[in-house]
Amino acid sequence: MPKLMVIVASTRQARIGRTVADWVAATAKNRGDLEVDVADLQQINLPFFDEARPPMTGQYEQPHTIAWAERVASADAFLIVSPEYNGSFPGSLKNALDFLKAEWAGKLAGIVGYGAYPESRMIGQLGFVLGNLGLERTSIDVQVETPWSLLAEDGALVATPEIAAKLQSMLDEFSLLNVERVAA
Repeated sequence: MPKLMVIVASTRQARIGRTVADWVAATAKNRGDLEVDVADLQQINLPFFDEARPPMTGQYEQPHTIAWAERVASADAFLIVSPEYNGSFPGSLKNALDFLKAEWAGKLAGIVGYGAYPESRMIGQLGFVLGNLGLERTSIDVQVETPWSLLAEDGALVATPEIAAKLQSMLDEFSLLNVERVAA
């Protein structure tokens, strides 16, 4: 079963990003064909990049970098849940991505963006960075417009049928990783 890491990009104190990520993770878990690891950058709390050598060397010295590298290396694929800040993605996400190199390469990544707009400039910019890290991209991205308007009384996200269908299509691509692994 492929291991999918859901990365929560926002580190704000008052944020809806964790709510969106919880919906994504629950949807993935409920399928039964993906193992899910939620990596919340607020909880991981990486400092600004502080290694002596560049990530391309793979020679990590800091305990937080070693732990992050091991966690990322153990994942088969990534689903990044990110807001759009000023037309781009949060610095916390860029920093987390920049800590590593080889651990990302050749793996599949999808993006779930959220914010006030139906289209996200962040997705394009993040896609460019993911490509530079050697990640393959899913054929579909998901944009959750005004997620705060999709909250149930208990605070959980209740996606529209269109958004839910897009997420299922993306998750289908992740579950195919197991089929490809068995066939190889």
